[in-house]
Amino acid sequence: YQLRLRLARALSAELTEVHSFIFHTRITAVSQALHDPDPWRAQERLHLIAQGWAGGTRIGESLAQFNREHAARLVHPRTAILIMSDGYDTGDQQQLSDALRQLRRRARRVVWLNPLSNRPGYAPICQGMQAAVPHLDLLAPGADLASIRAVLPDLIESLR
Repeated sequence: YQLRLRLARALSAELTEVHSFIFHTRITAVSQALHDPDPWRAQERLHLIAQGWAGGTRIGESLAQFNREHAARLVHPRTAILIMSDGYDTGDQQQLSDALRQLRRRARRVVWLNPLSNRPGYAPICQGMQAAVPHLDLLAPGADLASIRAVLPDLIESLR
């Protein structure tokens, strides 16, 4: 969780037009908190925003909500979408597939960093990943800084 927020903060500091959201059972914008110049205050704001996380992760519902509420304004043919999740989804897999298909039609690239994918023997066989993989331009490890660093050239290329 912390690594993903730090990565989002670093990307926000280096790139223009980065919009960040967190999701669990719903999606929540966190861009404003990530842009706070005081890292301690930003961390506290993010902690307050993320309170109440429970009930599993509903990726499809969250992405469908993003499509309804934000995609028309934020996603265009130059947009690269970066999703960081293990893919374990407690919701409807068809909704996840449909939401990603809709994003893929709008965006230039859809990249997924999965913290489990660098484990020996990992395969994207959970239902959420099965629904997601057909819509991805890149599925890459994202468990720690070393795994992200190892795929950084591919990640940067996919986000260009």
